[in-house]
Amino acid sequence: MKINFYKELEKKYEEIYLIHEAKSILRWDEHVMLPLGAHSYRTDQYVTLQLLSHQKIRDKKLYNLIKKSERIKKLNIWEKKNLHLIKKHYTESSVLDDKLIEKTTRAQSDLSKLWLEFREKKKSSFKPFIPKLEKLLGLIRIEAKILSKKKKCSLYDAQLDHYEMGLKSDKIDVIFDQLISFLPDLLKEVLNFQKKKKIIPLKKDLFPDLPEILERMNKKFMCALGFNFLYGRLDVSVHPFCGGTYRDVRITTRYEKNYFDSLMAVLHETGHAFYNLGTPEKWKYQAVGEPLGMAVHESQSLFWEMQVCRSYEFLKFAMSIFEKWGGLEINKKENNAENFYKIFTKVKPSFIRVNADEVTYPLHVILRYKIEKELIEGNMKVKDIPKVWNMYMKKYLGITPKNNLEGCLQDTHWFDGTFGYFPTYTLGALYAAQFFAKAKKQIPSLSNEIAKGKFTKLLKWLRDNIHQKGSLYTSDELIKKVTGEELNIEYFKNHLVERYLN
Repeated sequence: MKINFYKELEKKYEEIYLIHEAKSILRWDEHVMLPLGAHSYRTDQYVTLQLLSHQKIRDKKLYNLIKKSERIKKLNIWEKKNLHLIKKHYTESSVLDDKLIEKTTRAQSDLSKLWLEFREKKKSSFKPFIPKLEKLLGLIRIEAKILSKKKKCSLYDAQLDHYEMGLKSDKIDVIFDQLISFLPDLLKEVLNFQKKKKIIPLKKDLFPDLPEILERMNKKFMCALGFNFLYGRLDVSVHPFCGGTYRDVRITTRYEKNYFDSLMAVLHETGHAFYNLGTPEKWKYQAVGEPLGMAVHESQSLFWEMQVCRSYEFLKFAMSIFEKWGGLEINKKENNAENFYKIFTKVKPSFIRVNADEVTYPLHVILRYKIEKELIEGNMKVKDIPKVWNMYMKKYLGITPKNNLEGCLQDTHWFDGTFGYFPTYTLGALYAAQFFAKAKKQIPSLSNEIAKGKFTKLLKWLRDNIHQKGSLYTSDELIKKVTGEELNIEYFKNHLVERYLN
């Protein structure tokens, strides 16, 4: 009987994929359910699973299957791309030893525990983080040096490749320089323009201050967009995120003084969830079936949060949910779509990235990009992060955080070792604007459908054009196939001008 080496390779890789899914559920549990005292034991679980998957991907048997599969001439385009991605995973893992993987995993878990503890207790001192972050950063830089030599790229570019395959800092610099060339002036123009608009302040007790009421509204919005709770759930964490596994997505949010911040976080993470749930069934547990890099992933969350759900049409629809499920008195003069739209599109420099408006958000990302790039390249010390952070906040946004919780301690990324992720947020915003412009052309009734709370056609458009493609294409190839052109910053610029100056 003739052995199909490629099918054997798929079976081997499926084991590795499922281990990563188990780790994803553990991560969700750590941020949502895990008792604080149990973190050290969770670290042992992380390390065991990380080493197990690392040993499996480095296995010579897997390498032999890769080489034999490369000689098969009748692979289709999906199989060829899957083979390419598995080989890339093997090549990178083969140069990293188990000891480095274990040390890095333990350092990540240790630092993440400290960050969660500080966030929950609202402590803002950066000093306790310095030795732990120095240790983790040192290990990440060792890995980056090994991978950069293999890939013939800079240390930071080796990190970027984890989250957006083939992305180079040279490309980011060009795009971010373009943004900096017009965003500060646009911000001034928008702030002046807003002075002419009369916004009626909303009452602080707009909705009952009961988590169950706010959660119920969030779930109603998720269902309205098309989310199926048979395959996911919504919980609370100190930092909103979307995790989970194939056909099991775990969304979290947080409830603060302003309910709308929680709602927008939920709608953002629902966009991520749609992408995870929409990947091709045939290629589940395979590299080619995964969502594409994080730039496109972030485009899907920002597509819904910014392009759709901050639109006037969406707020016309949203008023019915606010009334029915939140007890909103819509007969009051301030409680209408027009006033809500002014509030939802109000631009104001602020400290917290996840609550930032569309105009200032890229500046939050550029700040983080500049800092993490210097840290990875060894040009900046960990102890200087708060000072440099505050300097950039003053330079780009004209404000200075009162404490580190408003500053460099607000994001989880660096404290769980995620260096190189931040640029994908702004790249995602650019992709989202370009995708949405194309969707409006191909669905002429889209504005009316959003106003009526009908999202079926739009979700199907995303499924057909983006989600079902998995990782078959690169990000550059995908956007050209979907929109007919390369990534074009003008779509984002035109979107900002149309929404905030008209």
